[in-house]
Amino acid sequence: MVTTTLVPALLALLTTSAKGLHNAETPLRGYHCKEDTHTDVHEPCVLCPEGFYCPDKSTMTKCGSVDLYCPLGSVLPTQVSEGYFTIDEAGPKDTRVAQQKCNIGHYCEAGERKVCPKGHYCNATGMSQPLVCGDSTVFCREGSVAPQPVEKGFFSVGGSSNATREEQIIAPKGHFAKDGILLDCPQGHYGDTPGLFTDDCSGICEAGWYCPPASLHLRQVACGGERHICPQGSSSPQLVRDGYYTTIFNEEPCRPGKFRVPLPEEEVGVSSVTEKLSKDSCISCPTGSHKPVSGDSASLCLDCGSRAYTTDGIKCECYQTATEKRKSAKSFYDWTSGTCNDITNEDELRHFPDSFHEPGGQFTKSEEHPCEAAHYCKDGIRYKCAGGTYGDKETEVNSACSGPCEAGYYCPEASSSPTQHSCGSVDVFCPPKSSSPTYVSLGYYSNESDPADTKTSQHLCPPGYYCPGDGLRYQCPAGRYGASSGLIDDACDGECKSGYFCQPGSTSPLQSPCGNATVYCPKASTDPILVVDGYYSASEIYSITANYAGPNATHDIQRECEVGYWCHDGIKYYCPQGTYGLENGSNNLKQCEPCEEGFYCRSQPAPPTTKETQVECGDASKYCPQGSAEPRDVDLGYYTLNKFGKEDGLESQRTNQVVCPPGYYCQDGLRFKCKEGTYGETSALFDDNCSGFCPRGYFCPENTVHPIPCSPGSYASGGAKECTSCEVPLTVPMQIKNSMCRNDRSCCFDYDTN
Repeated sequence: MVTTTLVPALLALLTTSAKGLHNAETPLRGYHCKEDTHTDVHEPCVLCPEGFYCPDKSTMTKCGSVDLYCPLGSVLPTQVSEGYFTIDEAGPKDTRVAQQKCNIGHYCEAGERKVCPKGHYCNATGMSQPLVCGDSTVFCREGSVAPQPVEKGFFSVGGSSNATREEQIIAPKGHFAKDGILLDCPQGHYGDTPGLFTDDCSGICEAGWYCPPASLHLRQVACGGERHICPQGSSSPQLVRDGYYTTIFNEEPCRPGKFRVPLPEEEVGVSSVTEKLSKDSCISCPTGSHKPVSGDSASLCLDCGSRAYTTDGIKCECYQTATEKRKSAKSFYDWTSGTCNDITNEDELRHFPDSFHEPGGQFTKSEEHPCEAAHYCKDGIRYKCAGGTYGDKETEVNSACSGPCEAGYYCPEASSSPTQHSCGSVDVFCPPKSSSPTYVSLGYYSNESDPADTKTSQHLCPPGYYCPGDGLRYQCPAGRYGASSGLIDDACDGECKSGYFCQPGSTSPLQSPCGNATVYCPKASTDPILVVDGYYSASEIYSITANYAGPNATHDIQRECEVGYWCHDGIKYYCPQGTYGLENGSNNLKQCEPCEEGFYCRSQPAPPTTKETQVECGDASKYCPQGSAEPRDVDLGYYTLNKFGKEDGLESQRTNQVVCPPGYYCQDGLRFKCKEGTYGETSALFDDNCSGFCPRGYFCPENTVHPIPCSPGSYASGGAKECTSCEVPLTVPMQIKNSMCRNDRSCCFDYDTN
């Protein structure tokens, strides 16, 4: 029903003639007039239409927002009442014309009618706010007029809390519903149907499996291996107690994922004592195949197919498709059919059971047993006391059992005594905890202080020895050395180094220096060797010179004394200066010959001289008597002669010097006649002017010893090689000629014939 509310002034206008009420002082409101109408004439003015309001005759405005409405003739908009909504709902929100009370299943807010939301209910007319649904035992769909009780086996969902639940859903498998709340089936129980409503769910878990909360199957999760047991109704695996077991190692069928490989018939030995493995071994199924059950046969290893793969060899995982090699999140592998099946219920996929395991298998143990003597039990598996140990008590948990086998003895599996068997011979040894004798390694020897049949250890062969693996050690032979530990044959580390000798058991290639210059030691020497007289000791490394004072304690060769040397007691000496060597192998200083005259013979530090390498004395300024070590400079005023006593020839082989005679001067070992105009009246002259220029009144031809007087009637003014004639007439008496001076040309006019 539409309720219309009008302002009082507007009601008065509607019930009274507009024309009669108007006067010049009263403004016209609630009407709308055309613009060309005269101000004092009402016609043709009309009432303000619905959805609009007219505060004066010339203004008409839309009513406004949805929380306002304007009936016919409105002067101003009217505010909607609480619990009401404005109409027409299908029309524009800004031209609402009336209000209407909110109906049941709805609530009205700010002029709008709204359906009661999920999780709430609206149970009366005129409601301005919805009511919350209640608690988890009820739910309210959209438009609810009252809460609905949750059915048995269902639970309420939706909303922001238990008070605003929106819907009910049947409890899925692995769960039960109580008071509208979904709960997991408790641990140790399982739920294999939907709609369960008690905490017993479908029943308790089967022995050998355990059921965590929300399990779907009585065989939900296999117990998990030998170290766990799961009695009926288990909520989780129980660890097997210390000293107890569920499985006998290597005596039960191979566990899932493995098959048994038969051993070859022949026995396998580790030393001179052999033992057989206790049972054939289990190995993993071939790559790509799986084996979900216990058993030994390789035929139980099955291929996963093109759409599946395996990572553990026990179960297969499905690919999305045969061509798209990604793990499927919504498929499981049915091992009974060997196919992949799709599951749409994610909860079922998440809790897909381990039902493919066999009851009582390695993964589904439900009982434990106490460990027997000579064994130990760990993680639910019974093992024999390992080789090298022995055991004498029950419920043993230590893998070492009662302790290790004693040194010098060995203990196979399940031994009961620490001295079960003597080790054997010198080529084997048994340290503590031996399960069998161990061969002595190459480069080792067995402990020499132990009895031959109970050796306890091996030792690395020390330097100077070699150990071929027979348990004994031997000295490296003479001429060889062993610097390393662990040598295995008589070659040891190699031959003794040149310059040294190595006696048996040597540890260094430089074991013993050869000695001194009188001996030498070639490579691999066992003792020093005496140097032969006329030979000297030397080294291939060092260049040995005469009188060498270097490391002559490590010479490695002898060499015949070369020409130019003489050798005695292994030492090479130079032939001394002024001598030369004539032949190889000289062993005495007397075998060095004096240097020949006209030559000189040098010695150290220069190379020694041989007959062929004597050095010519030089030029005429040098001379070399027999036995010369160096050329001698000719003295001033002397000249040199060759070995034939001649001045001419063999100028490079002068043998002695002679004093320059009168009438000569000597320079650079050569003799020269005094020049014309000079004279040499003494010996040993060396200036080319000899004794001086010829005096006035004398003349000096070449090679003059004493100046010669000019003859009468001639003169010489000094330095003359001959006198000049005055050409005195023959008529001048001799007596006058003899009285004439002779030292100047003027003397030629110094005579009187009257």
